[in-house]
Amino acid sequence: MTMRNPSPPLENSDKRPVENYLAPKPPEKGRVVGLDCHPDTFTAAVFTGTTPHDARKLVCRADLTLDAFLEWAQREFTRADLFLMEAGSNSFEVHRRLLALGLRAVVLESAHVGRHAKTYADNDKMAAARIALVYFAGNAPCVWVPDATTRERRELLHVYDNAVTAHTAAVNSLKGYLNQFTIRSGKRSLSLPKNREWILRQREWKPLQKEILDAEFANLDHQAARRKRCLQLIAREISAEPRMIRCMKVLGIGLVNAFALLAVIGEIGRFDNPAKLVAYAGLNPGRRESGRGKVVKLGVGKRGRCDIRHLLTQGAHAVLRMGRDTALGKWGWKLFARKGNRNIAVAAVARKLLVQVWHVLSGNPPEVVEPDKSLALKLKRLTVVLGKKLRAELGLPNTIDDCVIHFQNLLTERKIGYT
Repeated sequence: MTMRNPSPPLENSDKRPVENYLAPKPPEKGRVVGLDCHPDTFTAAVFTGTTPHDARKLVCRADLTLDAFLEWAQREFTRADLFLMEAGSNSFEVHRRLLALGLRAVVLESAHVGRHAKTYADNDKMAAARIALVYFAGNAPCVWVPDATTRERRELLHVYDNAVTAHTAAVNSLKGYLNQFTIRSGKRSLSLPKNREWILRQREWKPLQKEILDAEFANLDHQAARRKRCLQLIAREISAEPRMIRCMKVLGIGLVNAFALLAVIGEIGRFDNPAKLVAYAGLNPGRRESGRGKVVKLGVGKRGRCDIRHLLTQGAHAVLRMGRDTALGKWGWKLFARKGNRNIAVAAVARKLLVQVWHVLSGNPPEVVEPDKSLALKLKRLTVVLGKKLRAELGLPNTIDDCVIHFQNLLTERKIGYT
């Protein structure tokens, strides 16, 4: 028999919700509604029962608009019923709206639900019924629904990632156009006016080619401004969130990493110990054993949150580039020498960094601390990215040096100090 955890918190309360890996028990007196969500249409399959054997489908409503579905849900259902949906692009928003109506809902992990979709036929009605039946079988854990602040931060992180990708594509597009004329920019920044003038002097450009170059330059400027604005918003969030500033005290955790970690992790209380957070990010090495002596080492990757795993990997590379200047760097290079594989050392260092982040967010002092000089550089970059206008709006000191001192003082104040 599958054991289930107690029902997770399904509505806002004074205590913030914690991670629940198993869905609540099926309601004994209520109904279970499997909901297949699409951007424009929603399909709901209503069941009674508590197990796959006694589950009975009552009705299936297909091709409902969001307003029609919510109106139907409010009219026909009560808190005795339970709505189920697979994790997707709009599932958290639908979950929020159902809770606002006083109904109960959970979001099931998509990886488990999706495994049951590989049949000879599939449609929205079958998908809605499958969500409910997978839940009855106890095979689909539910995921943590982020609070409003965490959702906004995740949205900003997503927009910033898209801005970085678009800016990189704009740079590569301009370089690709120049490459056909054997013009190589090398390490020159294509955003600087003097380097653009250098490009124009490399050959006799025809009028149409100059217009193409102007379009490439304009696209590059637009994407650079978009990326800069997103980074400025991230800096504003960090300056108002003491926990992010504390994360920057950890070796290898910079401006974007500090914001991204809290945006993805959300409430650290979801993880009872550092090992659970490491597993959430997929930084724990996998291992399979079968029979006598058959051992398969899976390594790190292809599971967990790839976004923070990639960011921590970049931080680990930075720690190793510092060489033996830090204790963690020495440990990483010794591991590299012993294993003969740099990737193993990088993953191990990233794992240690994430453990330090767990301790910092839990209110414990970090052991892997950034040197004072490097920390001052981080805080100076934070100040510069904010800009003079935004610093004035936030009530921060006018000068860069005074602002750095302000952030350094925040790290020593009791309100964000270590307990």
